[in-house]
Amino acid sequence: MRAGPSRLELREGGPFRLLCLPYAGGSAGSFTRLAQQVKEDWTVVAVQPPTAGEHDKGPNLSELADFYADLLAADLTEPGIILGHGVGAAVAHRMAQRHAANWPPGLRLVLSAPPRPGPPACHLLGLDDQSLLSVARSHGIVPDSELPDELATRLLLPELRQDLAVLGPAGWSPEPVRPPVHLLGGRDDAAVPPALLAELADQLGARGTRWVRGNHLFVLEQPEETFAALRKIAQCDPPGPTATLRTLTGVAQTGDQNTAAGARVRP
Repeated sequence: MRAGPSRLELREGGPFRLLCLPYAGGSAGSFTRLAQQVKEDWTVVAVQPPTAGEHDKGPNLSELADFYADLLAADLTEPGIILGHGVGAAVAHRMAQRHAANWPPGLRLVLSAPPRPGPPACHLLGLDDQSLLSVARSHGIVPDSELPDELATRLLLPELRQDLAVLGPAGWSPEPVRPPVHLLGGRDDAAVPPALLAELADQLGARGTRWVRGNHLFVLEQPEETFAALRKIAQCDPPGPTATLRTLTGVAQTGDQNTAAGARVRP
């Protein structure tokens, strides 16, 4: 069970900051293995979601985005990356929408295995515990473990339900935003398969999509490959004013020219 909210510095380094927003059921500690793989002089910071007791109904997407923006106020500088995984990607995207006016040009937005657009989370929240646990395990949205069902239900599902509820009845809408957007996906992700991520790249006007071996929780299970992808993204030049305007109007941009094998870049 997690305790929150908090800002956790996982690695002390230079001015380049990797800011991590957790997936449904995750925590700041979910990015510990990723921080251990960082070979560059980066500072790695992760946020801990508020606990259910601090919000009677739990925060909605906009409230959580503002909450994280306040928690990370001193960290929202350039150069850097905001990495949101799963539901955290939707929260990071909402942060970019609501705080566009003050967004540093060199702060890249990486949406990692973002949720399906629309309200599918409501369907999941309507399932009983056993059904939700079964779906979560089959889609890889909870970590692999040998916990018996009763213990897994008690330890994993309350936070999973709380975080899925953040998306609300309308779910998440992948609209273009001012910051440069990059997508990150798992090759074997059953929750966010490659075809869906390709559609999201088009809708968001993403500069590029990079792939990591593994299922939905590749940031947890494949930290070395995840960092390699993030390092490539960090080496991309941020867009100039013209490219930013094209992002806002949904027109395709010229993306990463020296892309690692396996990456998908928009023409």
